[in-house]
This record gives sequence, structure tokens and C-alpha cells, in this order.
Amino acid sequence: MPSRPSNAQIVRLFDLISDYLALDGESPYPLMAYERASRTLRDYPVSIADLASRGGLRELPGIGEAIETKVLEFIATGEVAKLDELRAKYPEGLLEIMHLPGVGPKTARHLWEALAITNLDELKLACERHALRGLPGMGEKTETNMLRAIATYEARSGRSLAGAVEPQAAKFVEALRAMPAVISADYAGSLRRRRSTIRDIDLVVASADPSAVMDAFAALPELAGTNERGDTKLTAVTHTELNVDLRIVPEPSYGNLLQHLTGSAGHNVALRAYAQRRGHKICEYNVEHVASGRQITCATEAEVYELVGLRYIPPELRENQGEIEASEEGLLPDLIELPDVRGDLHVHSDWTDGRATIEDMALGALEHGLEYMCFCDHSQSLAMARGLGPDRLAQQMEVIRELNTRLPGITLLCGIEVDILADGRLDLPDESLAQLDFVTASIHSAFSQPRAQIMKRMTNAMQNPYVRSIGHPTGRLLGRREPYDVDLDELARLAAETGTFLEINASYDRLDLSGPAVRRAVELGAKIVICTDAHYPTDFDNLKYAIWEGRRGWLEAKDVVNTRPLSEFRAYRKA
Repeated sequence: MPSRPSNAQIVRLFDLISDYLALDGESPYPLMAYERASRTLRDYPVSIADLASRGGLRELPGIGEAIETKVLEFIATGEVAKLDELRAKYPEGLLEIMHLPGVGPKTARHLWEALAITNLDELKLACERHALRGLPGMGEKTETNMLRAIATYEARSGRSLAGAVEPQAAKFVEALRAMPAVISADYAGSLRRRRSTIRDIDLVVASADPSAVMDAFAALPELAGTNERGDTKLTAVTHTELNVDLRIVPEPSYGNLLQHLTGSAGHNVALRAYAQRRGHKICEYNVEHVASGRQITCATEAEVYELVGLRYIPPELRENQGEIEASEEGLLPDLIELPDVRGDLHVHSDWTDGRATIEDMALGALEHGLEYMCFCDHSQSLAMARGLGPDRLAQQMEVIRELNTRLPGITLLCGIEVDILADGRLDLPDESLAQLDFVTASIHSAFSQPRAQIMKRMTNAMQNPYVRSIGHPTGRLLGRREPYDVDLDELARLAAETGTFLEINASYDRLDLSGPAVRRAVELGAKIVICTDAHYPTDFDNLKYAIWEGRRGWLEAKDVVNTRPLSEFRAYRKA
């Protein structure tokens, strides 16, 4: 290999090996090792190749000798024998097929073996020609769903999860603010509006010395190289192959540019139209008073909105969804903040698919300032996650309650994430659920069922007297799986009628419910819980992503049940 591989290339290496092993029908344990390595390396901000060459790779969590050996082999030769062996067995295009919503490795392999389909283009053509209808278990609906999944996959190509990108963007901002020539700095764009996926990182800086800022920024170790450079603009790429755009303006225009680059495009168009009706013109450098021709620069965004007669509109609301009218009328919501959340009601442990003990998870919650938390490990039908049956659940309850007597500062609750089975039954008997402090019910299978059956399952769960919330209510996995066919309005009405809460899941590949769905649910009377679905102690950091998604849905603390003290939370009863 002529140059050292980027972090993205190394991460891609382990993603490929993991995917090929799944296609090959490998047991889950080697898969988990490669997935864990990929997850660790994906978040590493500077050059992995440099770290490996210095012998420091095994200092990272989840990286052992086997992973280190493959990284070093890849650095030295540009190849890895294990990957070459797997590539010789299967067409690489099958990997894209297996990641389509509702497909998976078994179906992808079956399509290849039965119809010689090797990539998305061939699958699309086969669906259009109705070739899948001759295969067992596949028909017209399968082809329709496949075509829809392909369209979604193609539309999302090139977007990254905001939760994976934001830590790196925050480090760029921190580095910029530490530079002597920088007066102010922030990231903008869809990341600042807290969209769940983004294309690139937009950075805005106030400085009187753009050249010095660009020199210092280009030298940051997180950057793999610079693409273009002008007088006040620089574009670069990170080791994770993300594009970064840096814009620099004098301090008096900082608010103008930050507001402009934060967007959204729809919000900015509506804002300019509103300003024009009031005699002003807005651009990225100033606000012009049309009658006098006077151009006014704004050092803060608040000044931009104030000049045209509006209250400040938080970035999360800037989607042209009525925020300008609400600002004008003084009706903007008092958005929820991270410190408002007192408890986490959906936490896993190593009793099922979590990666830490009950005590370590409890200490992690305590370190993150939570006052109470509930363990909701999986129920018995999720065999791969070692789900809990009645006996093991009873044993876990004893362990949690014993720990609760000796761990000050936080109250531990006993719960379960009970599976809503394909026929609508719950995965555990009522006598087990009745012993628990909190029960979350979730769908983990049969995602392709028609809406009527999905809603029957949801209704059965919410009418159960022991089910308190619905976990990740639409089942979406961003960029990987579309939501199942759920009637969100009916779901919210049922939640309001039965006193069942709807969850915003903080896993940043879920963020489910979405912001727009949250807004509609609250309008229909539903109450919300914000939960991490934590599997590691560090996953409590993800709570902020659920807060962001809630803010995009105009969510206030009063509509979130776990913003209450424990005594008040316990007072909530099922309808």
C-alpha cells in the first residue's frame, strides 16, 4: 500500500470481515469480536495506523492480539488474508443486499444461490421483473418491500449518524476556541439542528486573522488532509473520511453567518420572507434595513432574530414547521434540557446482551447524575441475547434489590424489556410482570407484518396492566431498517388512553421516536420517557442525543415522565 490506510479504511476492513462471517453462517461470538473492534476504532479520532505502528493499538478497549495482527497486516500489505479468503467465496455486492431493511444474511445468500443475484442493481431488476415470486415465502409484497428498501438505501447513501460525528465536531470546536486568533467558534449545519444523520461538518469562526486560523486548523492531527483553501474558507477531510468546511468572518458578522449556515434552507427562506415583510433583507453577512439602506452586522444569532422582531429560535426548531409564527406570537416551547432528566428506565446488563455487571451499570448511572434507574434486560424469546425467563428474572431481582440496599445516591428499580411476540402475546406471564417496578414492551421480530397486525400487537401490550412503556416504538434503525408499519396517531391515542408511555430511545442509530413523531404524540396526549437503552456504562452519555431528538419535537420537561422525582414518578398509574 503506497500510503498508510485511513481510519475509515481500517474500520471498513472489520465491518467487511464481520459481514462476510454473518453471510457464511458463522457463530455470533467471532462476529461480536469484530463488531466490538469496529465500534472502538470507528470512534478513534486520530490515525489508527500511526497508533498501531507505535505498538499502542492494544491499549484500546476490545482490541486484542488477533485484531492488532490484522491491522498491522493491512498497513504492511494493503490486504488481509482472512478477508481475501471470504471474498473468494461470496460476491461483495451481497453485503449491501444483506443490509437492506428486512433482508439479512440468510435471505441475501438465498437470493444469490437461487437466482444468482450478486448486487443491488441485479436485485432491483429481479424485483421489477417479478422474479422473486417463484421462491418459497416470497411474493408480490416481498418485491414491493425490496424496491422500497433499495430506494431508501440509495437516498441515504453518504450520510453519517450524528451521534458518531458530533464528538469529533465538538473536538474541532474545542481546538478552534483554544487558538489565540479565534474569538468565537461553533459547528453549524444539520448537526447543530440535531438532525439524526448528517453529510459533513460545518464550522464557523470569528477572527481577524483567517490565515492564522486556517494554518493552525490544517495542522490538527484529526485531519487527514486539506482539499481547498481560500482567503476565508478551508475544506478538509478527516481520517474517518468526513468532509469538513471551515468558514471565517470578522467578529461583528459572526451571528449572521452562524444563523445562515445553521439553516435549514426552509427556515432561512421563511425567515427572509418574514423579514422582507417588515422592511429588512437578511444575508449571511448582515441585515439590511431596506428603507435606509443601512446594513447591520450581528455578533450573535439572537440579534438577527431581534432585528426583525422575533424572539430567538433554538436551532432544533429551525425546520420551517411553524417556529417563526410561534416566535412572533410568543408561543415557542420551553424546551427540555439534559439536566431535567432524573432517571433512566431502560438499561441492560450482562445478564443478557449488556457488556457490564449490574453494579457497574448502576455506578455508571450514578456518575452521570441520575437519581434512579431501572434494569430492563431482554425477555426469554431473544435467545441470542440470553433473554430472561421467569426463574432467572426472579434471581436478577434479588441481586438488584440487594445492591439497592448498599449503593447510596441512586435508587435501582427492577424491570424487563418484554418482547411483544408476533401473535401479540407478551413473552412473560403476568405473574412475573406483576413483581416488577417497571415494564417496557418492545417489538423485536416480525417487522414486516401489515399495519393491522402491528397495531394489534401494540394494543395488546398497552392494554396489559403491567406494561408501562413502549420501547423504540417504530423499530427503525437509521440507514439500516425502515420503521415497521405502525399508525403513530393511533399509537399516541392508545398511549394516552391507557396511561402507557412512549419512549425516545437514545441509541443514536435509533433515536426512536423521531422528533416529528414526538411532537404529534404529545399533541394527542401521550406522555414520553427518555431512556438510554444502555448496554455499557459509557452509553449513559447518549442521553443527550435523545434530548436533542425530543427538542426537535418541541418537547418540554413537563411532558416527560422521568423528569419527575422518583416519588412523583411512582405516583403515575396505568389508566
